[in-house]
Amino acid sequence: MDEEQQRKHEEAWERYMAAERRDLEQRRDGLLARLLGVPLPGESRDELDRLAREDERTAEEGLVALRGPGGEVWYKHIDDLAPEDRSARAMAERARVMWLRERQSERF
Repeated sequence: MDEEQQRKHEEAWERYMAAERRDLEQRRDGLLARLLGVPLPGESRDELDRLAREDERTAEEGLVALRGPGGEVWYKHIDDLAPEDRSARAMAERARVMWLRERQSERF
């Protein structure tokens, strides 16, 4: 990789990490609780509150979810993320978004 490509790669990584840090801050501030809203039929308010608190706690600890191709989930501190983690990070985020969308579609 030449110097220009290296610089572009580093700038892209910095933008990626800035977005991850913004997401972490939103999670710390209760994003999941707001997205979950009121319980759907058959859901427990206590369970939704537990999920939201757990998400806030992991965000406060600086942890982000990663997901493997087999669906296994693990957490890594944001400062320990490396470029090779992007795929697993994207898979975890896609799974989260899909779950929230499915849940929202059940509402209507």
